[in-house]
Amino acid sequence: MSEYYRHRLRQLQKLLEPGLRRMLLISFVLHLIVPLLLSGVLKSTHKTPKVPVYRVNLVNKPVKDPRAGRPDASPTKKKKTVKKKTVAKQIPLKAKKVPVKTKQTVKTKPVVKKTAPVKSAKPDKVAESSLQKRLAEMQAEVGRKAQLDRLRAALAAQQADLGKPDLQAPVGEPDGKGEEAGISSSRTVEGVITKEWRLSQYQLPNLDLQAEVKVIYSAEGKMRTWEWVEKSGNAQFDDSLYRAIQKSRDLGVPLPAPGTFEIIFNLKDLQNR
Repeated sequence: MSEYYRHRLRQLQKLLEPGLRRMLLISFVLHLIVPLLLSGVLKSTHKTPKVPVYRVNLVNKPVKDPRAGRPDASPTKKKKTVKKKTVAKQIPLKAKKVPVKTKQTVKTKPVVKKTAPVKSAKPDKVAESSLQKRLAEMQAEVGRKAQLDRLRAALAAQQADLGKPDLQAPVGEPDGKGEEAGISSSRTVEGVITKEWRLSQYQLPNLDLQAEVKVIYSAEGKMRTWEWVEKSGNAQFDDSLYRAIQKSRDLGVPLPAPGTFEIIFNLKDLQNR
């Protein structure tokens, strides 16, 4: 019987040529790897560093050579110092003291009532120890609650501080190296177009779309022309950018010099502004 199986195995080996066996092995490997790639198990975990998104304060004027700072910071206003007027104090005249005669009072001895001493009852030692134990447990529970409240308050304060901008930061650019207080022209153009951009976050949820445009503005802040460098591929997002750019033909502020600006608009960054 074993000789029969050996004979069948030799026949199968003759049928399976070396090239066919290689193709079967490659097909098996592909059928194993493709489902893993589609499931996301072998997806790369490398994350690109996230660029901070600034809410540009358009009150800040564009300058040619901005200093280091934050484009969303507001300019600090100098407080006016008010001089206080000195008023001469009038010294009041001292009036002569007139001695006043007082009547002599007769001292009377207080009458002390004698009361019988009250005998203190001896407390029960068992009741006293249980009461002390209960008080200790209550104090420990109050201490735990107070510590928990302090931790919650510290966590809430830390989260609130993370969401607050640095109010002490000067007006400028994160990579600014100049000495002028203001923001760059490209940041101004991007801020104006972003302000005019309208699209609900429910229309395109959880989509990573990005488009790049090139706009040319004069020194007066008037748009000369613009064109697409790269579209996002989503008609709805591209139409929303087109409308925002058409509304931004006049920046409303002059620029230090005419220029050509290439700006990248990311959907998620626009929604987070």
